Order: sequence, then C-alpha cells, then structure tokens
Amino acid sequence: MFKTLKSKNELVHLTRKIVPPLLPTFHKGQCGRIVVIGGCEDYTGAPFFSAHAASLLGCDLAHVICEYSAATVIKSYSPDLMVHPYMQDSSKLDEYFRIQSKSPSPELITDYIKSKVLPKIQSLLDRIHVVVLGPGFGRDKVMLETMKLVIQEIKKRDLPVILDADSLYLVSQDPDIIKGYSKAVITPNPVEFKRIADALHIQEEDPRQEAKEVSKALKVTILRKGPVDVIVDGDQLIIAEEEGGLRRVGGLGDSLSGMIATFMAWGTSAYRNQIWDEAKEEPILSEQEVKMLACFGGSIITKQASKLAFEEHYRSMQTSDVHKYIGQSFLKTFGKK
Repeated sequence: MFKTLKSKNELVHLTRKIVPPLLPTFHKGQCGRIVVIGGCEDYTGAPFFSAHAASLLGCDLAHVICEYSAATVIKSYSPDLMVHPYMQDSSKLDEYFRIQSKSPSPELITDYIKSKVLPKIQSLLDRIHVVVLGPGFGRDKVMLETMKLVIQEIKKRDLPVILDADSLYLVSQDPDIIKGYSKAVITPNPVEFKRIADALHIQEEDPRQEAKEVSKALKVTILRKGPVDVIVDGDQLIIAEEEGGLRRVGGLGDSLSGMIATFMAWGTSAYRNQIWDEAKEEPILSEQEVKMLACFGGSIITKQASKLAFEEHYRSMQTSDVHKYIGQSFLKTFGKK
C-alpha cells in the first residue's frame, strides 16, 4: 500500500481507522494493555516517559517492569502507572550469591533469572497486548542477559514489541536476537541506526534505501528517527514530515515508543478483533499496514506535541512539558471519534 508515497491527509485517514471510539460498551483493557520493560537505578525517567505517554494517548492500562531499586522512584512520578520491581542487576545478584557462598558464574546467573525473575515477567506478558523494551534498561550484564531471555518470551507469545534505547544496543551487538521476528519495530536514532547497519555490513548513500536494506536484513519494521522520520517495512515506505519543536531533550524518544505502543495495541488488538462496527469496514488493514501506521501516528503526535511545548517554553522545554500537549495534539489530528 505504501510503495507510492501518500499525503499526510491520506495517512491520517488510514491511521484514524485503527483508533477505537469511546463507547460505553467497552470494558477496561480492551483498548490497550501495554508494558514497558526497562528502568534501572541510574535511569528511571525513560520507562516513565514511555508508559506515561502511552497512557496520555489513550491506552487503558500501562505497566512498567523495572529493576528493583528503580521501582519506588518510578512509582513516585505517577500513581496512574503499575510498576513491578521484578528485575535484578549485578550488584543484587552478587550479594545473593555471596550469602549463598557461591561464585556467580554465567550458568548460575541464567538459572537465577529463569527461576526467580522470568516467572513474574511471564505472568504479566500473558495479559498484555504490546511490549516496549529498552528505555532506561542500562547495560549491566545481568540486566542484558534478562533482556535476551525476555525477548525469547515475547517471541513465544507472538507479541508485538517496540525496541528502543538499550535494546537497540543489544541488537547492534547481536542482530540475530531479533532477526526474522516480523512483529518487532525498532526505533533507532542516527547513532543507533549506524551501529546496527554496520553490524549488518550495510552502507547506502540514500538514507531511505539504507533503511529499507536494514529492514529487509532483519525482517522487522524500522522507524529511523530524524528531522524527517523514515518508516520502512521491506519495500514499503512512509515518510513522516511533521514539524517538531527545535529543542532537543532526553526522553522524547521514550515518549515516542510509548505512543507507538498505544497505536499498535489499538490496531493489533481492538481494530483487528473488530470490537467496534466501523472496524469491520472494507478494506481491512493488514498487520504490516497497522504496524507502519502505528509508527506514523506516534511520530506525528510526538512532533506536534513537542512543537506546542516549544512554542510555550522555548529553551526551557522539557519532555514533561511535551506530555501536557499529547491529548491536544491527538484531538487536533484525529478529532473526537
């Protein structure tokens, strides 16, 4: 559908198809249950911004699974999020094995994660629609080993997943970890994209063609972030040319990943399950089209909200200011359905 570049109005019209109306017959959870997996002692803002943006856009339930020491901090940011301190880092495991008078070998660490950490994460994965993996994860060796095992669990459940931030570092180190999983979306900035392209030995002068080649190699959807966001899935292409604010602040990429997750949950669960009458109208969007439109929706709402926040705050703009305009930007673009 997207081989021929479509106008913004056409893409907005198509994206609106996957947005559920607000009906009194719906029950809590039908219109989006997402989980952000990330957050460690040093990085607590990133998973919050991702889950909070998903909630403000309109998903019903937003969870955060984080490292133990990050949970209380993230909970203090907002009572609207459900925060689960399931993961452990190297310092916690070193202490655990010291008490057990054992040396923390790689085998023992993996066994600990599988027996003590994964069962809790698995229980939550069984109840959600979309995963965001990576914001604030850090690069602690135990946390990264946990991430690898979580990716396996996501694949087993055939869940859509948006990989951002530290999960993209893992992809650049081992592209096979996500290669061939068609329900994955990766959202690299220019530096992250270059690392992944270099790992795959791909180099093209045209950024759009380069994104297509990386997408084909990994067999995943890519949102290549920049002044113009390039969204590709194989040969399918969308260009999101929305104007954003000029201030660059940490956290906007995390907010983007959360909003993509909400659009994805709407599209892959509510829309594809046809829980409202208009969702049954032909032509029905394919899973590939839903993924790409979810990226488009997340991209333009992020940039519109950042532009409005920048107009008010100028150089003092922060990501928390952008979040105040997510609802307004959604209504401006998609209206009250």
